[in-house]
Amino acid sequence: MEDWMFSLIALAAAVVCVLGAYLCLIAPRGGAKKKKAYKIFLGRIYAHRGVYDNERVPENSLAAFRGAVSRRIGIELDIHRTADGEVVVFHDNTLARMCRDSRRPEEMTLAQLKECRLLGTAETIPTLHEVLQLVNGRVPLIVELKGESGDTSLCDAAMPILENYRGAYCVESFNPLLVRAYAKLAPHVMRGILTTKYRKDGEKRGILGWALTNMLLNFLCRPDFVAVRHPYGIFLPVRLCRKMGAVTFAWTVKEVAEYRKAAPHFDGFICENVDELLKG
Repeated sequence: MEDWMFSLIALAAAVVCVLGAYLCLIAPRGGAKKKKAYKIFLGRIYAHRGVYDNERVPENSLAAFRGAVSRRIGIELDIHRTADGEVVVFHDNTLARMCRDSRRPEEMTLAQLKECRLLGTAETIPTLHEVLQLVNGRVPLIVELKGESGDTSLCDAAMPILENYRGAYCVESFNPLLVRAYAKLAPHVMRGILTTKYRKDGEKRGILGWALTNMLLNFLCRPDFVAVRHPYGIFLPVRLCRKMGAVTFAWTVKEVAEYRKAAPHFDGFICENVDELLKG
């Protein structure tokens, strides 16, 4: 056999090995769409942090969640662990934007957090338990686990609360270590990885950002779904995960035109301006 043929065969074998390794790294748990318990999450609009305007009704408040329940749409919410081990519903890493306080939720006790008012309204930071009592199984929930380190104590605190809840919920995080930790505690719960094109979105995270963008750390948690910014539904890693059986969610859809463009590529939609979207 000619030398050039050996080289061609070696190159082809190398390409196959690299592709196989990549698919192995990004592969989801698979089969989520076929699981009866997961079907409730598909084809839905989820209110991003509830239905809010950040004037009279703040995001991630009980009032915002009442608005979503009254419209019979799902809810996406965010959780942190407090210094005394409670679980609260709040998005940001600090209270600066919502409460004019520079501290982090993890640095404060529940009592201290309850003294804060959201954007100067009468609404306080709710506990996860309070939100679950309010929703009471009437709409499905997507619960985002907040945290950027290897500390997974949030999962230990949240899992018993969520497992005692009789409604439908799933969990997601940008941090695959949190998703993995929750999966170990509750393997039957639908779990997902949040991602985006970090560099394109202005978040330069070096090699970690590149790995997360391309879902190379999926092997740590084997997600059932991937949630990605709505313009990136045709991004190759997203398409491959969907082909391999993952559910896909779009975030954060704000306009009817965005919803219509994203619709062919996603199984669920995390949205704002939900009244406009429901009309459209």
